[in-house]
Amino acid sequence: MAIIKMNSALFSLALLNGVITLIWVATIICINVGRPPTTTTPPAAKPSDIIITARSLANTTFPNSTAPTDDLTSKPRPVSCGEANILLAGIPPYHPLVTTSGFDPDFISQLLSNDTALLVSSGYNVRMLLFGPEQPLSLLQEQMADIDCWHGTGVGFGERGTTDEELTIRFEDTMDFFRKTVPRGPIMFNSSPTTFLPALQRHFPIEGGVDCEREGRPGKLLGFRVFCDESVCKKAGSR
Repeated sequence: MAIIKMNSALFSLALLNGVITLIWVATIICINVGRPPTTTTPPAAKPSDIIITARSLANTTFPNSTAPTDDLTSKPRPVSCGEANILLAGIPPYHPLVTTSGFDPDFISQLLSNDTALLVSSGYNVRMLLFGPEQPLSLLQEQMADIDCWHGTGVGFGERGTTDEELTIRFEDTMDFFRKTVPRGPIMFNSSPTTFLPALQRHFPIEGGVDCEREGRPGKLLGFRVFCDESVCKKAGSR
């Protein structure tokens, strides 16, 4: 009889503990019902936490950049007669790279002379610099050193469209040099096989559409310079 009473007491005690536990759980649930979830806001980055790498800077010019397209394209800069200094680079007309391509070197020589005269009479200060890939690139630097401000540069006259690997490398090196030396000036290319004038007029239109030649205000010939060893070229010289 005493054992039965003891078991009954233990059962009642266990039942009471279970009820208390259920009440505690229900209370916790009621307290948290309707409470918005807790979120943790990361601390704001300090300037010292932001790392800018060369790659991250380069990515700003990738196609996915949010920069307006207009900011990535060159814009015409109107100039007055005789204001813009332009350096144009190419291959000498009597260089083997020209003659072996099937071109008449005498015709090319005359074409280059005529085009240079046309550019000058149209109001541009022009230096024509012709040298082959066997010449050091430092020659280009030397020939640009005497002018404080070059407004633009151009590459053509046999350097583009070549299948010669050595000349392709020289073309790339010339482009890179112009980009670093005249960072704010355009690097221009001729679309016409006989003249560079449309490219100059596109990037540096003469203010008011003035005819510099008719007005008696031509540009200046800054030099027509050919650098080619006689052992390489049939004819060579500079003037």
